Amino acid sequence: MASGLGRISAAGLFNGAARPVKATAALVLVLVCVTGAVMWQTAYWVRQVTLDEIGEQSRTTLNLIVENLRGDLGKYRYLPQVLAVNPLFPSVLTGDRGPGAIEAANLELERINAISGALDTYLMDDSGLTIAASNWAAEKPFIGKNFSYRPYFRSAMHGSLGRYFALGTTSGERGYYFAYPVRDGERVVGAVVVKLDIGRHERSWRSGENEILVVDDQGVIFLSSNPDWRFKALHPLSDEARQSVEGVRRYVGQDLSPLGFKKEGAAGGSGTPVSVTLPAGRGRKDKQDFLMQQVAMTEAGWNVLLLAKTDLVATQVRFGLAVAAICLASLALAATALHQRRRRVSERIAMQEEANAELELRVRDRTNKLTEANLELQREIGDRKRAEEEAQKAQAGLVQATKLAALGQLSAGLSHELNQPLAAIRSYADNAGEFLDRDQPETARKNLRGIAELTERMARIIRNLRTYARDEPLELRPTSLRQAIDESLTLLQARVDGEAAAVDVRMAEGDVLVVAGVVRLQQVFLNLLSNALDAMQGKAEKTIVIEIEGGARDVTVRIRDTGPGIPDDMVSNVFDPFFSTKQVGQGMGLGLSISFGLVNQFGGSIEAANAPEGGAVFTIRLRRAAQSVGAVA
Repeated sequence: MASGLGRISAAGLFNGAARPVKATAALVLVLVCVTGAVMWQTAYWVRQVTLDEIGEQSRTTLNLIVENLRGDLGKYRYLPQVLAVNPLFPSVLTGDRGPGAIEAANLELERINAISGALDTYLMDDSGLTIAASNWAAEKPFIGKNFSYRPYFRSAMHGSLGRYFALGTTSGERGYYFAYPVRDGERVVGAVVVKLDIGRHERSWRSGENEILVVDDQGVIFLSSNPDWRFKALHPLSDEARQSVEGVRRYVGQDLSPLGFKKEGAAGGSGTPVSVTLPAGRGRKDKQDFLMQQVAMTEAGWNVLLLAKTDLVATQVRFGLAVAAICLASLALAATALHQRRRRVSERIAMQEEANAELELRVRDRTNKLTEANLELQREIGDRKRAEEEAQKAQAGLVQATKLAALGQLSAGLSHELNQPLAAIRSYADNAGEFLDRDQPETARKNLRGIAELTERMARIIRNLRTYARDEPLELRPTSLRQAIDESLTLLQARVDGEAAAVDVRMAEGDVLVVAGVVRLQQVFLNLLSNALDAMQGKAEKTIVIEIEGGARDVTVRIRDTGPGIPDDMVSNVFDPFFSTKQVGQGMGLGLSISFGLVNQFGGSIEAANAPEGGAVFTIRLRRAAQSVGAVA
């Protein structure tokens, strides 16, 4: 009997000890599964958010690059057509030329090429032979070279505008070609060709963090921010494709080897994941992942690709996992501490169950409240962090959105500003032809100078608009105050003229330099001048006075209008976000708030008041830079 009781007691003890072990193992397994799920979901979410941000920034950058390329090609599209009506060129091509006609054609092409800024300009007869060229005095002139194999020549001989891009067989320089037929009556006797230097865009691309590629319809890289990728193919070329390229001598002397480009997945909302693998020496290969965005420029025969590096994704994922691990560890420590405390309380209660019943209730109540308070505090911390991050993103987005909104308002006026010079250029060109027919070259030359001046005016307007649209990083440096004001007035000139307003700029001294950012200072003036024009709607007298006074350490700018002024009870609120005295739908109330923040970032100040003679006056004080105007690059 004693032996049997001993066996029963041992079995009972063994089963009692096994139950806590099993429970603990099950709890550990659940915790491991939950932790793994949380870490996986955190990594997935952080990766997706980071890819979406990279994709959005890449699309914006790519659209600006494409518009820049289109604008560059558009400036020269009509130049060959204008040159084709020059009466000197048909006589040179038909053989009716007098002594010195080819020399005169060379000098004329050289002069026009210098004015337009093209790479080369040359004249070809109907067999493709170059008769005259702007580089006639160069070491390797085009004169005597036959380019009949080029597609742009064949298009011109069929009576239409020829377009093509290729590596020059004579000069070895990359270029984009425009060709237009030269006619003697109704007969096409040759073509005039303008070659553009498009390789200069690569210099500005190299300063960015992304890789930018321009590829042709065969997948050959023609332009690249990475010089080592130039004249590489995104995929191996077929024999047919190589014969097509070699037939027109597009890439003479280039092997067009594959780049090692590969798509790593399907295209999504953030872009297409791709990789580029290049030899790294000793049998190893260097592989780098990118997120690709692309835009087709069908009019030029290009595909423009932007490859954004995804190194930041891994960094952000690691950071997110670290934060999640810290949070889980904190929860685990808190749970462990809570468990240990409850265990000690339970042991004490077991020993003094009857005496400490009331104390047990109090301890449990306090424990529950502490847990709830801890969870609530963690939620508040998370909400505050997310709110701060979204506020920073919103502030940066509002600055650019306000600029783009202003660009939208300026578009109609800029269209008018550009249409007038275009019409004048056409008139000048027709008149020049008439004066040349009348043997009045000096009068024709005046018309051509007028065309050059109007072209410079259009370029200045487009340059100011492109500079203003750029999302400039905040970099404080010496900035020309007069230049910022002049460029802002240039963008608003169409609106000022349309509303019959007057702008009076008064400077006590010559141009001064202030500490600011070039684009952001221009945005401040554009916001204030636009508000002044809005305030003067319906007024008989519309005048904006800009007064500039320079001190030893700072510069004061006052912008005063002849509008109704600011209500006295609202002067202190004009710089508040979303505060506006305009009617609903006429503004977001962010222009003055953003201007206030930008001036503060410059280390200056801005104030609003009503002028004694009527109208509103805004006073801006900026720090004066030490350099002189001539020292600014």
